[in-house]
Amino acid sequence: GYIYEIAVYRRTAAVLEYRFATQHYWARGAGEENGLRRAGLAQRRTYRLALTGGSGPAVCAAAAGATQGALVATRTHVVRLGWSGVVEASTSVRAIHGSPLALVQQIVALGAAGDAYLFDDGTVHVVRAGAARHVETDGRRVTCMAYGARCGVLALGATSGDVLLVAVPDDVDGDGDGDALQTVAEAAEGGERAGDAVTALAWTADGAAVACAHASGHVVVRSALGYVLNTSRVRQTAGAPAVAVALCWGAGDTRLFVLGGGTATALAFARAAVATGVGEGTAAHVCVFTDDKVLVHDGAFAEGTGGGSADAAAAQQWQAASVPAEYVAGAWPLRHVAVSGDGRHVAVGGRRGVAVGGVRSGKWRLLRTREQERQIRVGGGLLWLGSHVVAACGAHVVVFADALRGALDGDAAVRVHVGARVLAMSAHDALVLVACGDGRVRQVAVFAQGSGVRVDVRGVVDVGDGGARLQLRRLRSVQWVPSAQFARAPALLVHEGTRLRVVSRSGAWTVSERAELTVTSGVHFGNMHSTVWWFDGRLLHAALVSLEDFMDGGALRSDGGGARRLAVRPSFYPVAIAAALGMAVGVDQDWTLDDAACSPALAQLPVRAKLYLPSVLARMLADNSSGSHDALLYAACFEHLAFFAHAMEILLHEAVEDAQPAVLRRAVAMLGNFGAFPEIIVHCARKTEAASWPALFACLGGPESFFRRCVHAGRLGTATQCLIILHTLAPHAAERGVLMLLARAVDRRAQTLCVEILRFVRMAAAEDATMAGLLDKHSGIDGAAAVTSDDDAGGGLPASIAASTSPDCPPAVDPDNIDCASIVRVAPGDPPCVCVC
Repeated sequence: GYIYEIAVYRRTAAVLEYRFATQHYWARGAGEENGLRRAGLAQRRTYRLALTGGSGPAVCAAAAGATQGALVATRTHVVRLGWSGVVEASTSVRAIHGSPLALVQQIVALGAAGDAYLFDDGTVHVVRAGAARHVETDGRRVTCMAYGARCGVLALGATSGDVLLVAVPDDVDGDGDGDALQTVAEAAEGGERAGDAVTALAWTADGAAVACAHASGHVVVRSALGYVLNTSRVRQTAGAPAVAVALCWGAGDTRLFVLGGGTATALAFARAAVATGVGEGTAAHVCVFTDDKVLVHDGAFAEGTGGGSADAAAAQQWQAASVPAEYVAGAWPLRHVAVSGDGRHVAVGGRRGVAVGGVRSGKWRLLRTREQERQIRVGGGLLWLGSHVVAACGAHVVVFADALRGALDGDAAVRVHVGARVLAMSAHDALVLVACGDGRVRQVAVFAQGSGVRVDVRGVVDVGDGGARLQLRRLRSVQWVPSAQFARAPALLVHEGTRLRVVSRSGAWTVSERAELTVTSGVHFGNMHSTVWWFDGRLLHAALVSLEDFMDGGALRSDGGGARRLAVRPSFYPVAIAAALGMAVGVDQDWTLDDAACSPALAQLPVRAKLYLPSVLARMLADNSSGSHDALLYAACFEHLAFFAHAMEILLHEAVEDAQPAVLRRAVAMLGNFGAFPEIIVHCARKTEAASWPALFACLGGPESFFRRCVHAGRLGTATQCLIILHTLAPHAAERGVLMLLARAVDRRAQTLCVEILRFVRMAAAEDATMAGLLDKHSGIDGAAAVTSDDDAGGGLPASIAASTSPDCPPAVDPDNIDCASIVRVAPGDPPCVCVC
């Protein structure tokens, strides 16, 4: 909670006023009035810049230094002031920009990465180690900028309304490539929003999102790589749009304060729990939290994959747990939230203490005393390990054994010292990986012992001298690379800022330069051991770790080999991987707040799901070696799901549309092992263009062969749906197919099917001479079709046809050997008889 501010006076003999202040807010306890209290503390240092030639230099811009002191830009120089007022360094403006007439408008300290300067001509220059480098903006005129220290991204707002996100590498390896600036995302505004200039920018404390204010009064919140999370409109009292001159995120990053138009507006937001730490339950369940509430989605996505009303129903499946006021009063704001493996319990950590609550029961367990709360300050992470809650507090790892029973007792909790302040944690099996401030990663083992637990520090994970040092200032998570050889040859998956890399004894290599969210799903399916996921702001990438990759330790190799990789494009921001359902899940947060609204109806936040099962199977089937076998084992694990057939239709549809004959051929062969195979084929075909049918049915031996298989298997409904396909691809076989199917339907006394078949014949006869000839040869069919043409309800056959299917009819002959004379009119003038006589 420190807010650094520099007041700049543009006048001769300018005085730079540097002040800092901190404000604390807390909610009142139970029984008191609703509201907030505020207390402030401020100190002031005043500096007077040295005069030159009898006149003082005008101050153009100033900023707080990365650690202490200040950066001050005059018309001619940029001066670095220490806290004591001593000029530590001075650089000419010309050395930075190249023109002595350019004026600095804004300065942003980038820490070890240097300093960024915005000039009055809309250009941006970064100075690092005494060298200036121009930031390429493709001709856009930049109006403001902000730096996210945790993610290492410099956000640039332009007059066009676009926002450029530039990665500023922190070269901890000393390999000389740290000066490269790379634009990782360009958030372009189009349509009516084009030309809506950006007026202010502000990053969240954790670097997960940046807020962008526009001249129209819109405030857009984007992720670190440009994904639009939220769009709001801020208006003045009179209704005119308020142009924001400043943005500021409140403590906990759940409220955004918009200053402009003489007013201050607070916008409420919900944060994703997975952004505060990676745990098994947190990564598998959609969980968001606000100042005093935790909302967990119950995960009933089986009917929510097709959109429409199903998605609307899924949006109502939130379970809200209100954090007790007595805990919020002393621990606000919430900083860490973890979900148990079954999704029924949550653990929260604020400014002090922890609390454990039931999502459905609403019952909470708090620490026994305030003194215990003051001793527990969660800073490096919070996660569940079975029924135990593990919290990182300073340089200690604290384990609350069996946190689901009884009250939490800080005195009974097991506390171990790990040598340095904990920055991030993750768990696999009974081990907890702990990344510490000294640059080392330690293993902590947690085992049940009687009614409690035993916690042992196993030592440092040895990645050898070949592994690069961790970027501690940008460290977001450290997870293990799935490998049976981890104890002997460990490899770590390190997420730093927006870069994802592997660190091992053999060296360090980059998996992706664009990564916002990283999750390792350890659910075993078929021949797959686990999956590593990461989201780059547009695509959700996956590395499929097979059992072979796991055993030989080659999951993520430096040459890009090992695990199969794929990418899917979700239409939402993913926050969880529901591995048991074969889908990625997220929250669609792109809503617009009403005028003067401060809080959306969080329980109405729509949850979206993206089936990745078809993409995984397609990637496996693309392999020539064991891909088909792996795909069959993997698909068999999901056959029990209600939407399995729908997922397989997507697999076939994408293979057909993308013209992948090898994948299509193997997919058809694989699906032949499942009972719903005929229905999957027909439903896929009827949802695709007729031009794609030949490629699909070529893998089935032709449409006539597939039609006969359906009839012989007794799937008459599927065969009826296949009639249009048979008539389109093999019109010469359509007449015989109609007679064969009609005979079977009559033999089974399936009156509704008979109606559907006759209706198809009637419609096809209007355009096809073959079907018209069928009606000419068998006028009974024509008459029956005419009778059924007005039967919109399809509730059954006309009475005359139904009567002909009575037990008095002769026994049916073999439908496979039926000929055209088998369907006859009983006698001239009699009602049509549709049966095999």
